[in-house]
Amino acid sequence: MDLGGGSGRGVYVCPCRVCLEQAVKRNEFARCLKVTLAPMTVEDLEELIRERVSRKVAALLGLARRARKVVSGAEAVESAMKRHSAQLILSAADASASSVSKLRSLAAQVGVIWMQGLGKEELGAALGGAPRSCVAVTDPCFAGAVMSILKKIPVEMEARERPHGQAADLGGRAEPRKVWG
Repeated sequence: MDLGGGSGRGVYVCPCRVCLEQAVKRNEFARCLKVTLAPMTVEDLEELIRERVSRKVAALLGLARRARKVVSGAEAVESAMKRHSAQLILSAADASASSVSKLRSLAAQVGVIWMQGLGKEELGAALGGAPRSCVAVTDPCFAGAVMSILKKIPVEMEARERPHGQAADLGGRAEPRKVWG
């Protein structure tokens, strides 16, 4: 994850908790940036990563909207899944279970990847409209980019750190299907 401040220097750090703990313990950020920094906790870093991930996802969704590669609203998302054009369903982290349960089960049936990210307000703002509980990304390139960015959120690292071959807990999301060609 890029932690640069825009002054030409940056620090890249693995977003898993163990790596963040080591970087904080060893004061790696101040050393690498060659500056004096205020003490930073692992929780501060995790929050910074979540903030940067949210901004990047919102920017990608805005691009996808302008390219007409995203649909929002329960009916449009359901229709995209039934037409098999949905590559990724992105649910708001603060969406109620009842508002997305039907769509989540349909995603599992048709094999569409389901991920959570951003809040309803942020999803709506990224698409230039009212708050949204979920959106469907219909382009495989945009879907892959959003998934790649969301996987950098530290909370999701636990599922990816399992030994090879062991099933990962996807938090109730549909099993991933191949997105790239």
